[in-house]
Amino acid sequence: MTKEQILEIKEIEAQISALKAKADALKDEIKAEMGNEEHIMVDGYKVNYTIVIKTTLDSKKLKAEHPTIWEAYKKEGIERRFSIT
Repeated sequence: MTKEQILEIKEIEAQISALKAKADALKDEIKAEMGNEEHIMVDGYKVNYTIVIKTTLDSKKLKAEHPTIWEAYKKEGIERRFSIT
């Protein structure tokens, strides 16, 4: 491992972050232009901006109100985290 590798990783991550921010801004512009439309066609590309109903579980509330149920259904995993600070 070298300092150059770490610096290159940091530079690439900064570029990715900047590109993601630019892509998000462009998506927001398109969404604003679409208004309430869910589907539009642009030069052969179909753009969808639809409402999706999503169901989630409030695990903090479940753990607080029913700790034995939470304990029975929780899943634990092991992972190795890589970070550069």
